[in-house]
This record gives sequence, C-alpha cells and structure tokens, in this order.
Amino acid sequence: MKNAAMFEQRTFAGLRSLAELPYFEWTDDGLLKLTVDGLDGGIDGHAHFATNGLAGPKPDLLLRQPETRYFLDKNSPIRMNNYMGQNNTEQDVSNMTQSLLMQLTPEGSAWTTTHTIPNLIAEMDLLHIAKAVILPLAYGFPYGDDMTEWYMDSIEKSGKKDRFILCGAVKPTLPDAIERIKQLKLKGVKGIKIHPNMALFTPNDHLAWAFYEECARLGLPLLPHCGLVGKESADPGKTMGYTGRHADVHNFVEPVQDFPSLRWVLCHSGGLQNDLVINLARENKNVWLDVQGQGVENIRTMIKELGPERLMFGSDWPFFAVASLLSRLLLATEGDNKVRKMIFSENAARFWGLA
Repeated sequence: MKNAAMFEQRTFAGLRSLAELPYFEWTDDGLLKLTVDGLDGGIDGHAHFATNGLAGPKPDLLLRQPETRYFLDKNSPIRMNNYMGQNNTEQDVSNMTQSLLMQLTPEGSAWTTTHTIPNLIAEMDLLHIAKAVILPLAYGFPYGDDMTEWYMDSIEKSGKKDRFILCGAVKPTLPDAIERIKQLKLKGVKGIKIHPNMALFTPNDHLAWAFYEECARLGLPLLPHCGLVGKESADPGKTMGYTGRHADVHNFVEPVQDFPSLRWVLCHSGGLQNDLVINLARENKNVWLDVQGQGVENIRTMIKELGPERLMFGSDWPFFAVASLLSRLLLATEGDNKVRKMIFSENAARFWGLA
C-alpha cells in the first residue's frame, strides 16, 4: 500500500473515517466491511459480551440491538501509533466508568445492553472473522459472579456455538478456585480468564500457586489482563478496575517462570509496558501475546523481536469496534501476507487446537 506511513501518523475522525484506509468500506448498517482479498477465517482472540455482575441485571445476550455502544465512541478520534485506550476522550472515560459501576447495580447500564451475541457476530461476519475467544470476568463477589455460566447458556441458545471459543473466569486466590476450574473444564471451557485489577489480586500472590498448577494439569491456558494503561492511581494496589496496579507486568514474572508448562496469553501485550512484556516473552516460551491495543509500530517491534509465531489478534470488543483494532494489524503487516495471516488466524488456530 502506498503512503502507509501517512496513514499511521494520521488522526482519524472516528470509526467511519477508517473507511479511508484501503482495507475497508462503510456499510449501510453503520459498520466497516473488510475488502482485503484472501484474508479469511480470522480469530478474534479477545472479546466480551456484557460484563454485568453483583446486583446488576443480565441483559438478553440474544437480542440484536440497532447499534453497539462502544466505550470508545464511534465518533472519537483514532490514532494508530498510540496505545488504543489513549484514544478515549474524557467523555469516553466518564461513560465507561459510569457503565462499569451501573452494571453492578439493579439499574443496569445502557451501554452493556448492546453488548450482545448478534451485535458481535455482525462485525465478525463483515470482517472475515470465523471465531471469537469469549472472555467473561470473575470479580470475586459473594454473589452475582456467574458470568461464565450466563455466557455459556446464552451461546448454547444462540445457535452460534461454532463461532465461539468460550473461556471461564475465576479469581485464583479464592478457596474454591481449584474446584471451580475443574467444574468449568467438565463444562467445556477452553481456557481461563483472570483479571487482577477487577478481582483485586496480584498474579504473584502465592495463594494462587495451587490454582496455576491445576490449570497446567488440566491443560487450561490462562488469559490475564496484563499491564498498565495510564489511568492507574498512585495507590500501589487498593484501587479497582483500570485505576489499579495489580496487573503490572512485574507481577507476572514469577508465576510465568515457576509454571513453564502453563501457557499464558498476556492480554493487551502489557499495555503501556509493552517493552517489559517483550522481554518476558523472549525469555519464556510459554508466553503468548494478544496484540490488542498496541500501536502499529509496537506490533512491528513485537514481530521483529519475537517473531510472529506467538502473536494473536484481539479486539477487546465491545470496549472497541473490532475494525479499529484490525486496522492496526493490517497496517503493521502491510507487504507481508504470511505474517498477517499468522497473526489474524493461523497462530490462534494452532493455539486452540483448531489447525
């Protein structure tokens, strides 16, 4: 593609303006359609549905909503060479914070009601994505923490089970964590999502060691939220969500090294700590990275420093539109269709036993 560097340096005026890239066209439904020939069977390695919990209502995940309300508004500017979350405007951050709180209360969230199975599939179909890895969250609440079962039941009823690779969600330091992953394995989950910030634990807490050992024994890879994102509080560990520091890359070094037979997919490639994650992955072959959120130059650096074999595409839908992340991968791999296909589909197919 001519003038790739020009596109990388541009600030795009919202989601629709990404149609100015030679990879997409804008549809009448208000979505982007992939127009790249020979790029099929993609796997989105990082997606969610509504993440309601505690006392929050459970939206009907089977409903097709007129549009998806992303946490990066469709009209917010998009820059290609920064960490994706840095595109969020003050209003976006306010909306996300409000939604994350409301989804835990009986009032519910107007955003998460749109985070449904048909809405995700609509984007997948237009972007040549065959499957999505679905990641529920476990907060560690005493009740209302059954997101995995809710997702599982909804996927079963959707008639689209073949489009998803469902993981389970567990807080590793809870007393029943080991029994829970045993039960989830029996129910067919393919991996385990852990979220140190949301569940308020650090990955190097030795209370989680037996949990990691059991995941390795069961052949269940771990997919943790990993890295700092620039919104952290000065408090070293007491704040929740994206203001917490529990997911600092330094906290993963010991468990990654102590459990070499356990495969780790470090989600977001460490966020703003991408250089640290590259070093960790270089030294530990049990570490894979989803490239979600990383800018074009950082994706190229990961390919150069690590090789493409352990890199996988991910969108973090519905925090972001799938195409807004796919555009970064396409720019980063311009001129190298082999590497592009590896990260878009082939590596994940191999990781999940589909190839």
